[in-house]
Amino acid sequence: MGNLRIVLAFGLALLSVGAVVWCTAAARPVGDPPRPPVTASPDPWEPVTSPSGPEAPPAREAATEVAVTRAVHADLTGVPDGRLDERRRQVKVSIRHQLLMDADDPLAATLRRGSGFPEGIQRFTDDGFGPLKVGGTVLAPTTRRAPTLTTKNGRTTVEFRATLLRQLEPGGLLELWFGAPATSPPLVGERVVTLLPGEWTVLRTWGVLPSREEPDRLRFRAGAHSANVTLAHERHGFPDVQQEDDFSWETALGVLTAVVMVVLLLRALGLAWWERLPNRELAVGLALAAPATLVTIVATEWKPVAYVILFVAVPLLAVRHAGRSLPTSPPWTVRELLGATALGVLLAVGMLSWSWLHGQLPGRTLVVGALVAALSAAGAAAAFSADLGVRAVLVRLPVLAAGAAVTLLAVALWAKALLTGAYPPDSVRLVLALAWALIPFSAVAVATRQWTHGGLLAAVAASLMVQGWPTEWLDEGSWSLPLLSQAQPPKIGILVLDPLTRGLIGLLLLGFALLVLRLRRLGDTVSAISHPSAEPTMIVCLMVLYLTPRGSIVIAGSTVPLPLLSITSIVAWIAVRGLLVSPHPAIVEPTSADEHRELVRKALHKRLLLVSEQELYRIGRGRIGAGEMSMAEFDNRRHHLEEALRLHGRDPETAFATAAGCPPWVNGGYGFVVGLLLSLPFAFLYGWPSGVDLSSFVFDARYLLTLPAFGFLFGYFYPRVRGTQPMTKALHLMAAALLTELSGYVSTLVEPDIGVMDKVQAVAIVGGQVALVCIGLGLTWEWRLMHLAGEPWGRVRNVRSLRSLATPLLAIVIAAVTAAATSAAGQTVERILKGDDHLTSGPR
Repeated sequence: MGNLRIVLAFGLALLSVGAVVWCTAAARPVGDPPRPPVTASPDPWEPVTSPSGPEAPPAREAATEVAVTRAVHADLTGVPDGRLDERRRQVKVSIRHQLLMDADDPLAATLRRGSGFPEGIQRFTDDGFGPLKVGGTVLAPTTRRAPTLTTKNGRTTVEFRATLLRQLEPGGLLELWFGAPATSPPLVGERVVTLLPGEWTVLRTWGVLPSREEPDRLRFRAGAHSANVTLAHERHGFPDVQQEDDFSWETALGVLTAVVMVVLLLRALGLAWWERLPNRELAVGLALAAPATLVTIVATEWKPVAYVILFVAVPLLAVRHAGRSLPTSPPWTVRELLGATALGVLLAVGMLSWSWLHGQLPGRTLVVGALVAALSAAGAAAAFSADLGVRAVLVRLPVLAAGAAVTLLAVALWAKALLTGAYPPDSVRLVLALAWALIPFSAVAVATRQWTHGGLLAAVAASLMVQGWPTEWLDEGSWSLPLLSQAQPPKIGILVLDPLTRGLIGLLLLGFALLVLRLRRLGDTVSAISHPSAEPTMIVCLMVLYLTPRGSIVIAGSTVPLPLLSITSIVAWIAVRGLLVSPHPAIVEPTSADEHRELVRKALHKRLLLVSEQELYRIGRGRIGAGEMSMAEFDNRRHHLEEALRLHGRDPETAFATAAGCPPWVNGGYGFVVGLLLSLPFAFLYGWPSGVDLSSFVFDARYLLTLPAFGFLFGYFYPRVRGTQPMTKALHLMAAALLTELSGYVSTLVEPDIGVMDKVQAVAIVGGQVALVCIGLGLTWEWRLMHLAGEPWGRVRNVRSLRSLATPLLAIVIAAVTAAATSAAGQTVERILKGDDHLTSGPR
């Protein structure tokens, strides 16, 4: 019976695999959605005829005409000063939407009333005909004319016109993105789009099946999907070889930044990290994977190899490293395995439903194939485990096997659909995101020295957000339409945010988070500020925040990066090295709140004696001259004061230069929060962060994190910051932060085409922001030290003394001046501070 059971088990296993293979082989390719017949008639309103004879015209018809012409002087009269550049090409894009319907159509009556117009014209045209976005620099806002209605022979034609003005580089490409209509139900089933390129030539198209294609005309039908057309000017040629300068400052700075960051990173890890064999193996694996990934990205034909490295090799390397570094394996219970199996089966059922809806296999075939595969796998598992004699195993193992069989069938059908080019667009990103989630899961496990369920859930959630926000995962058509119907991937400047790029940026974000976590582990004790790894780790984090430019501005044909790619990172490194005192100053660090309180009270007593001594010399001259005080009495008082000061010592006061008995991490977090609160008002100048995923959101939020990062540095290394008083230390911090912030605008400040007042105004805004944050941080830190000592702030900052109020009043004046300069900033200053490059969800 034993041999028979083994034969039966193998037979059932082969039957299960055979069912999966048979269903996969019988599956039909998922084709494109059927397209209506295309007419070659030049008149877009002419009814479409079928071979069987003429048919009744549809109730509604729509057409869009887009004409690209050169913008003349009359078109540019409304462009604000400072935006036009004669060295660049100005383009006018004219859009004409036409909607033909019966005269008694309710929509015609609604348009005649004009409810919500003119404010609602843009919303109606974008939702009804689909938005049209044009690339290039925006010269002026889009202008829209009032809609015109014409009724003839019982048919009403509504016409909408819009004009867009753009500015491009002489050799720049013009991108036109035709979005899908959002109205539900749609105004029409399809619309005819006619593009008149004029002096431009169609270079490439995406999502376009032309019905008429000529040098001066491109006509196609657009339904519920997007399309993209890229134009090149007919007078511009593309050289075979791009000539570049032999030397580039940007390249040199980039190489120097990379070298400095690598050296600091090696120092931040420390010798103890390199002494462990798993860590050395991880470093070697990443060192081999990084150049291989970069090479395959540059070589487009080898780009799939980069996907394999990033989403297969690196996750497996991370899991192996975590397995060798941790003493125990993941503590998964049988119940958790069953729950994971149930989740996999649920996802598999959704994928099988997609296969059925798109005709990959008939529903009956899918049900029969899934049942045969699942039951056969369950029977094989039961037969293999019968010898164990454990009832729980006999029940649970078949369930796991059945779930695995259904999941395997769904994955096999999805893989076949993937090979034919038609599949749920977001399914690929979902698989890649789940594979990439192994990297943060392993990193968190190594960092916390344990496997946790919360770490797994957090890693999956973070991985999904790296690949897109929930709104992007759940947008219309992500799981139901072919890939062709989706819009192009979003961009950051020229960087296309495809899954590979998002994964790489996510790795950088993960590395930054791990460095911050390392600062957290090091910052549990006061002695951590002298740890050899703490300062390099902090500098690397600050350099990463300053690594990428905010944007660029084009003035008089000159493209000025704002700030430069690497100069700010280099200056940040130099500024921090000059800000922190090395070696550690010889001061007494309190280990508790009581010791801090005692030190502060001694410092206050010493200040009282010094003030009393000054006051004695000030009033002594007058009272001795008037005969109100004798020299003996004066010498007696002076002797008592000097004796008391001698007991305190003549060393500089250091009670306000200590960490107040708090760990560096607590002080650093306090400094970060204060810096962030003081920086938030400037978000109205630069705009609130935005992004299509977690990485791009953090990328866009860097300007809100740089000064708070300096605040974290101020708190974390407070005893090592130059100076012995909070305000003195804050002024040194202001000098370092101001030098770093202004270094990115050096190229702008020396640009001759920018006015002197614009330069002064930009420097005033940047300097005011830095000064406000640093002075506010110094005052807050002074109050905090007194609060931790249980003393009122008025003992060091007397509201009755003009000298004590000078610093707070200065902060208020700086805030007012900065706010005034910001509100009065012109467009040139605004573009200097913001830059022209920003994240886009498609061509604009």
